[in-house]
Amino acid sequence: MKKLLLALFIVGIYSLASSEMIKAQIEASPLVIIKTTTEDAKILNKSRPHGPKEIPVPNFVVKTKNNKFMLSIGGFINPIMGADINRDLYETAAGISFIPGDIPLTKEKGKNSDYYINPINGALQLHIVGLAGTKNEITAYFKIVTNGITPWLGYSRAYMTWRGFTFGQKLTMMQDLYACQPPTIDPQGPCGDISTVVYEVSYQSPSYNGFRYSIGLDLPTFYSSTGLYRGKDYPAYQGEEVFRAANPMIPDVPMWIEYQKSAQNRIRLSALLRNFQYVDLIDNKERDLFGWGTMLSGNFSFWKPLTFYCQAAYGKGIGNYLQDIAGRPISYIPRDDRPGKMKAAPMMGLVFGASYNITPKWQINAIASESKIWETGTYYADYKYTLYMCGNIFYNITPYLQWGLEYLWGKHASWDHQHAVNNRIQTQLMFTF
Repeated sequence: MKKLLLALFIVGIYSLASSEMIKAQIEASPLVIIKTTTEDAKILNKSRPHGPKEIPVPNFVVKTKNNKFMLSIGGFINPIMGADINRDLYETAAGISFIPGDIPLTKEKGKNSDYYINPINGALQLHIVGLAGTKNEITAYFKIVTNGITPWLGYSRAYMTWRGFTFGQKLTMMQDLYACQPPTIDPQGPCGDISTVVYEVSYQSPSYNGFRYSIGLDLPTFYSSTGLYRGKDYPAYQGEEVFRAANPMIPDVPMWIEYQKSAQNRIRLSALLRNFQYVDLIDNKERDLFGWGTMLSGNFSFWKPLTFYCQAAYGKGIGNYLQDIAGRPISYIPRDDRPGKMKAAPMMGLVFGASYNITPKWQINAIASESKIWETGTYYADYKYTLYMCGNIFYNITPYLQWGLEYLWGKHASWDHQHAVNNRIQTQLMFTF
């Protein structure tokens, strides 16, 4: 219901704000279908999501000759074939997303390895721009995806932008899409990445001599970045309900400030404030609990073909934003010394990567990542830390067709001294339109 109301809100606001103006522009200038020009791509890129997993600007666009109305439809189909070695991660847990925290800690006979062919990894997007190039430029963006497990489609992005403001469902602005990682075949990506889908209202400033800032209000949806539901953060304590979540009254507040010298050289400092409301069933009281997070991220390129990526995040109670921890019941945990009361668990996420463009058609990438949590004690012994290593190569056969080959290694360690590793080799043939 929330998603339906959100979609209706976005469509309604967009229609009220721009329908008559856009209608007048269309009547004054007939529609044409043309190959996307550099100018068109620049306009569309202003309000599109950016990052290694996002759909690039489509090759064709429907627009008026005066650019006051633009419509692009694009997407990709990306069959993936591969094999897990040592643990059957694909079938028993996460599917085509390589999530180290889901690697089974114990082996099951007949489940040590597995091969797979997954043809249902794809996405479709619709992007509308009205009054392009004017102060009142307004956009709407929709994206529907598969989750790589079932063939059903569900929308993962639905938002509008106007004068620096963004409203709707999108990736949190806490995520640094330019620095989070090089591209991967793995849809989920590094375990320590800050990434989640949220309902958001935010503002991003224009650039002031390379400096920009942004601030917003987030309501996390408890979904992974691929749109797969993985559960909420609030279970019972040792099988007995001594607390329960209350209706949230205070949204999360992400913010960042950034300096960009060039497209490949930039640094960003981000912060996140959270407030969790719950009911202490021992004292029968409603309580508030504060959470916070910080992140330093950026891109660096001292030689044009080579780009480095880095991201270091630390905080308390930010599990919904850390990719490998999202959905696990460890952002806010019970206090053993005071039953009925909770505390925010400290945790961190690290991502380091590099991309090297051998030629315009060939690219190789390497990534290392870690996600770690402290102070969970006996409450949640299954997760202490995870490690993620990735190496891949991509070849652009044509502007529409890309082949890739990837090796993944992951480790899952628990507080009771168990650990497990998994290896995955996979290849893709992605058609982008």
